[in-house]
Amino acid sequence: MQPDWFQRALKQGPDHHYVDIDGARIHYQCWASTDPTAKGLLLVHGHAAHAHWWDFIAPAFTGHFNVVALDMSGSGDSDHRDIYSATGFAGEIIGVSNAAGLNSPIVVGHSFGGAMTRVAAWQHEEAFSGLVLVDSAIPGHKGSRRAPPMPKLRERFYPSEKEGMRRFRLRPPQPCGNQYVLDHIAATSLRVTDRGYQFKYDSAVFAKMRHAEDFPAATEMIRDLAIPVGMIYGENSRFFPPKVVTELEKVIPPARIRSVPDAHHHVFLDQPLDFVTKLKDLLEGFQTPTQ
Repeated sequence: MQPDWFQRALKQGPDHHYVDIDGARIHYQCWASTDPTAKGLLLVHGHAAHAHWWDFIAPAFTGHFNVVALDMSGSGDSDHRDIYSATGFAGEIIGVSNAAGLNSPIVVGHSFGGAMTRVAAWQHEEAFSGLVLVDSAIPGHKGSRRAPPMPKLRERFYPSEKEGMRRFRLRPPQPCGNQYVLDHIAATSLRVTDRGYQFKYDSAVFAKMRHAEDFPAATEMIRDLAIPVGMIYGENSRFFPPKVVTELEKVIPPARIRSVPDAHHHVFLDQPLDFVTKLKDLLEGFQTPTQ
């Protein structure tokens, strides 16, 4: 059963928009603030996720922000591409920010979306006023990962929405006790076609990803940024054991790091209300200089 706060959040449905970026139609959602002085807050999903992952988070911030969440290409209601790249995803983040009329927004990126947001901020720092990474790794070495092989491209269709939702899985896998959250995400991950229900994401994103781009190590990118950078991670995340957190505090000031108890990698699915509290606190702290 959906709790009251979740139902109220979903009733504050966003406006939907599209913008063409480098030949792809990119979908984004907007929750407008009633505050004429509101700043911009741009939310970026992780791999195989989409903008609707933020449906129950975004409304909590409309008191002070105009909130926007995009579907990066290959995800949600945006077009698929023949080739993907970090620079391309960064361009989509910038393009949606401009199309939505956000003026130097703070950007919040989860997991893979955090990595793409980091690239966008490093390439176009002047476009943002702050960056929050959500359980997004910051490796200290330059990546040299090869693209995985193309997956078998047999399209899968399901006879009903219920059957499609039953096949939904989190990536990477983890437990999540909030079934109402998973149900909402699963339902919005599907599209109906004349052959049945189908998942929207491009399962070949990583196989079609161009890995030859020459970027500094993630830690160097973060240290190069003059804008404030924060991190929210799950206390039980496989990516942030104590040793990694110790190293993290050498890159991001501890005052701008928040741990969410009883949360795994998909932090705001596990503990949505605590996540909102932590993010609000972090955003308020961005106004205070930190050594």
